[in-house]
Amino acid sequence: MTQTLQCVDLFAGAGGFSLGFKQASSENSKYEFVAAVDNSSSALKTYDYNISPITTFQQDIQDFEVSRMKSRTGYGKSDIDVVIGGPPCKGFSVAGQMDPDDPRNRLVVEYADTVEKLDPDVVVMENVAGFLHMKNGEYLEDLTVSLEDKGYSVQKPQRLVAAKYGVPQLRDRVIIIATKQGSVKLPTPTHSSGSNVDQEEQMDNYVTVGEAISDLAFLDYGEEATEYQSEPISDYQEEMRDGSSKLHNHKAPNHGERVRTRFSKFSEGDSMDDIPPEFQTKKHSQVRWDSSLPSPTVTTLPEDFIHYSKPRIPTVREMARIQSFPDWFEFRGPRTTGGSRRRNEVPQYSQVGNAVPPKLAKAIAEAVQQHMASVHATPGT
Repeated sequence: MTQTLQCVDLFAGAGGFSLGFKQASSENSKYEFVAAVDNSSSALKTYDYNISPITTFQQDIQDFEVSRMKSRTGYGKSDIDVVIGGPPCKGFSVAGQMDPDDPRNRLVVEYADTVEKLDPDVVVMENVAGFLHMKNGEYLEDLTVSLEDKGYSVQKPQRLVAAKYGVPQLRDRVIIIATKQGSVKLPTPTHSSGSNVDQEEQMDNYVTVGEAISDLAFLDYGEEATEYQSEPISDYQEEMRDGSSKLHNHKAPNHGERVRTRFSKFSEGDSMDDIPPEFQTKKHSQVRWDSSLPSPTVTTLPEDFIHYSKPRIPTVREMARIQSFPDWFEFRGPRTTGGSRRRNEVPQYSQVGNAVPPKLAKAIAEAVQQHMASVHATPGT
């Protein structure tokens, strides 16, 4: 008999977390998503297009009412097995301002309040590593106390590096899991940097930027393509292209000559401080990808990276590959926006950067499946 786990995604964004959980479905266990909640219409357009049929709610989670979910889906409180979500992390992020008074930080506790409304058996929250230390750990303490007051046992937060689970990116994230009974054993890494001989023998090596996107590198600045130009040349490319007959979101920005000249001064792996001073700008976070290594953490700002072999920033598709989104997954809404519009409209680049990498989410989902199977197998549960 197949175990079916009813799931709700809070702060769903474009759907990376949900996609990974759906990909974890097997003959013995599958996830059915009851609802997804996010306040961005652009992100939910992407979610709806790729992860339907799931009922979506465009609203802040503090306004989310289970009675409305019940009327639209037929599922109410205590019908939900798992709640997942990654509250916006700018206030906790080293890439942001690390502002302890950022109102978005309040969303972590509101996440816990919404969990109480849904009453799931398992809660999974993803956030940046800075969350653990914000305000000397007060935010983590607030979340822990809030969940424990609601009857959950909160496991010790674990930091997972996405590259250890087959994502071509050194993305370091905190996973916090709370359960009503027992505990979830987090997934064992499948990939290694290869620096340890024993690990190298037991695991696959990290997926590199070149292995992830070299088949997409034919675009020059200002060009766009909807057709592949070559066969996949790595296992990862073959996996990402499975189920896709054409390219989506593969349009390169049209940089001017001055920008292209500056980009050409970067060697692979270089940051702004490595190029001649006369070409440097205030964009000190900008680096050129090294094709032989996994990418640094993908952010919502595409100009943080320069393509390793072209004088341009990456396309949305290339960024999505680095996040482990399959090629059939098509991002919707504006490709990019500037200034304050970026926060309100959540363009495609930001949707990619905000997402939980699906391959990492899948590994977590499989661990939750194993936990739920053991709980259901225990007499009296």
